[in-house]
Amino acid sequence: MDDEKNLGPLRLLRRVLAARRGDVRAKVDLYHLRGVLTFVAIFAATIVLPGLLLAYYGVAGIRAQQRAGAAEVERVASGAGDNFQVGVDSLFKGFEDNTLNRLKSGQSVTSGLREISESLRVVFRYDAEGALRFPRSPDSEDALDDQELFFFAPWQAALRSERLHEFGRAAFFFGQAAREARAPDVKGQAIYARANAAHRAGEIFLAEQLYTEVLTGYAAVRDAYGFRLGDLARLKLGELRLGRDPVAGEAAVREHVDELLAEPWIIGRGGEAAVARRGIDLIAGRANAEWLGRARGRLEDRASQLFWAERLLPELETLGAKGRMLRVAPGEFSYSRTEHALWATTWTDEDQYVLGLDLEAVMAQLREIAQRSTSPQGDVIAVVRGPDDPEREPPLARRSLAPWFPNWSLGVYPRDAADLLRRQGEERQRGIGIILLSVAMITVGTVLSARLVQRELEVARDKSDFAANVSHELRSPITQIRLKAEALQLGLAPDAASRERHYDVIVREAERLSRLVDNVLDFAAIERGRKKYTFRPGDLGLSVARMVEAAMVAMETRGMDIQLTLPEDLPVVWHDTDAVSQVLTNLLSNAAKYGQESGWIKVDVALSGEEVLVAISDGGIGIAPEEQRQIFEQYYRSSDPLARRKKGTGIGLTIVKYIMEAHGGRVSVRSAPGSGSTFTLHFPLRPPGLNA
Repeated sequence: MDDEKNLGPLRLLRRVLAARRGDVRAKVDLYHLRGVLTFVAIFAATIVLPGLLLAYYGVAGIRAQQRAGAAEVERVASGAGDNFQVGVDSLFKGFEDNTLNRLKSGQSVTSGLREISESLRVVFRYDAEGALRFPRSPDSEDALDDQELFFFAPWQAALRSERLHEFGRAAFFFGQAAREARAPDVKGQAIYARANAAHRAGEIFLAEQLYTEVLTGYAAVRDAYGFRLGDLARLKLGELRLGRDPVAGEAAVREHVDELLAEPWIIGRGGEAAVARRGIDLIAGRANAEWLGRARGRLEDRASQLFWAERLLPELETLGAKGRMLRVAPGEFSYSRTEHALWATTWTDEDQYVLGLDLEAVMAQLREIAQRSTSPQGDVIAVVRGPDDPEREPPLARRSLAPWFPNWSLGVYPRDAADLLRRQGEERQRGIGIILLSVAMITVGTVLSARLVQRELEVARDKSDFAANVSHELRSPITQIRLKAEALQLGLAPDAASRERHYDVIVREAERLSRLVDNVLDFAAIERGRKKYTFRPGDLGLSVARMVEAAMVAMETRGMDIQLTLPEDLPVVWHDTDAVSQVLTNLLSNAAKYGQESGWIKVDVALSGEEVLVAISDGGIGIAPEEQRQIFEQYYRSSDPLARRKKGTGIGLTIVKYIMEAHGGRVSVRSAPGSGSTFTLHFPLRPPGLNA
């Protein structure tokens, strides 16, 4: 043991313990306590402190992760805005570059519009004075007024003949109408109608003459449908020539189509497009495939431009009337927007070009660029917003669409703000949960370790007390045996009665010593798990009676009256006779020790159902209710001062409990402070190992 000098700060605690437990036991407690404190210090330094640091840095890490997550979402949103800006710049820069390259190289910007931009639908060209040069204005030529023809008798007669398929007769009346017509345009219409009727009547030579006459004299006249008579007559001549000379006929029709596609068309007049399409169809099986593809592409382009020019010209005129089409330096562009179009205006040295882009198509391209700027599985979404669109929420990033769309912008928003917050909350809760779980595990480990240390300290103390108690218990019978033996050896017993009493004491104390040694040895074997018992069927009542009879002499010397109640018809019980004797010895010894004031002990044997009960009762100090479950634990000693004055090893009842469980039974206690105690042994009738 360490002396007081080596105890250091524990000196004061030693003095307190010494006042309560004595100096020797205080030193033993402090010896164990110092080991416990060393363990606690190591545990705190290696487990508790790192756990607290882990919790602190874990919480800090969660906060940093949340901030990093929010910053990452903002970074992604800003990147999406930048990607959108790059895409929009590329879209319009490509459109402007394509337009300027054509103008600089002398190519036309009025054809091949889709090559300039997918959304370009029409191009208007104005001269320096502001006159529309392409497409041609619908006011430049007038169509034929058919009111005169409607009331012209020969014309009506010709139409009736055509309905009756009398084409020769119809040609005659159309000729009469041509001779009687006063206006040149009516005369040209009548000659063309006569040529058609002659053609259908099979008079090919006459038809060719009439078509040639129309082509040479009335080519610019338009009929009521907007067709130029010269275009129609030339197409008919080409068709007739194809029948006689396919090569020459195909060349004539192709030349006619090329001329139609090269000249400017008139807004609102679709005659040229219809004639060109008819001409292409006539030679589709003979013409070169490359030419056919190019011609059809140009035709569709021109027809589309006429459609869009007719649709958008009113908006363009309104825009020009409001003064929003400003003059810019050559090579630069200005933009304006109307209901259906985005207008791009640029100038050369002589002309102004106004390029009309389909507003719906442009917006679709912008939305596509916005969609491509974000990941479909990402946390953000890009939305193109107009000045009248309501704001969803404050955007994470915003990009302006000026100068193309003033007051328009791209907003980058959380794809699902509630879901984003929910996932962030789940991540935070998951991180905090892991930290709390770690802290809880450390706490539980600390508590369990503390309890384990406390238990080990208690066990160490109990073992120390056990050693002291065993030493005391051994010393008492050894002292008695030695004193009585020395008295006999020295002849201090004067008579036979005195010697007999000395012999009785020696025998009784020897039995007590033997019983104590047996308990210690049995307990050691029980702790090691090596204690074995031999169970045989037998008369349990007889075993109890023999043990009570053997104990009567010792009880009488203590002034105790022992009573046995034993029925005659007890069934056979499987038991180990020596073990049962040890159980009864321990219980009777306790009854005599703690029930001495009452002066009596009762042993009652009875059959109860499938059990044989052996009850040992006394009228002693009793046991408190809160201690009745603990008295069977090893080394346990009651905290009752009356019980503490009685010496004992603290293992007797532990051995009783173990032996009864080995028999497949149990031991129970019923007691109250000051009213004595009753310990009942429950022996099952079935052999040990077969009990449920």
